[in-house]
Amino acid sequence: MSLGYPKNLYILPFDHRSSFIKAFIGDIKNLDNKQKKLVSSYKKIIFEGFLMALGYVKNPIDCAVMVDEDYGLEIINLAKKKNITLCLPVEKSGQKNFDFQYSNYDRHIEDIEPDIVKALLRYNPADKSNQMQLKKLKQLDNWCKKNDYKFMLESLIPATLGQLKRVNNNQEKYDLKIRPDLTVRMVNELHIAGIEPDIWKIEAFETATDWHEVVETIRDGGKRAEVAIIMLGRGESFAKVKTWINEAPRHLLNGFAVGRTIFLRPLRDFHQRIISSKQTVTEIAKNYIELIRYWEK
Repeated sequence: MSLGYPKNLYILPFDHRSSFIKAFIGDIKNLDNKQKKLVSSYKKIIFEGFLMALGYVKNPIDCAVMVDEDYGLEIINLAKKKNITLCLPVEKSGQKNFDFQYSNYDRHIEDIEPDIVKALLRYNPADKSNQMQLKKLKQLDNWCKKNDYKFMLESLIPATLGQLKRVNNNQEKYDLKIRPDLTVRMVNELHIAGIEPDIWKIEAFETATDWHEVVETIRDGGKRAEVAIIMLGRGESFAKVKTWINEAPRHLLNGFAVGRTIFLRPLRDFHQRIISSKQTVTEIAKNYIELIRYWEK
């Protein structure tokens, strides 16, 4: 299987676990059966919104879902029956460093047979504790290539205390002035480590120039021309995500993976009994459609 994923990809991710539980139930480690059913039912609502949206977008084949097996196994089975592109996360949720959700991750992937295997990596090149993460990611990357699965890497670059201090603890200044160069360094370090994602899921940048530098680094002057790059939403507002889309070189990118921006507010309204489940599904569908159309305009 050749490296890359040369297709459009508009992902609605709702594989969140720790943050999802915290938003609707609280900071709880072990859920009882009732709470687990609640989480699963909310994820089904998101999926229903996704399905509704498919009838209103130009190319439904470009649309995909990312959902976890812990609370979304029923959704996974239905998505596969409907031939919807499926992304499966394999990382343990809520961890600072990458680790597998299941030690026998290979068996879980083989049982589910997703189209794309996803790993979330928090990686700052200035942090010296990255080697174990790289070793596990290399293991996953090798396994995916050997077994013909597309591998997506979702990369986040959390600021170190020293980096934040340089910008007076201002996250926006960190994103603008420091994170772009760190992203280039991260990509280079992963390539040196022999980790070759088919799809990079990247935090957005504030300027087109920064995007171009990162795209050039990922695709290595055309040597990795088919490697896909998608923009993640980071749970920001619609206004902020649209600002990022405006700056992104969309002709060089493959799409986006935006979840909480699309589903969180409607689900919270439903949770608080402000709107019905039907209205929630419709709002999620509208939000997803709106972002796809905005990206494609």
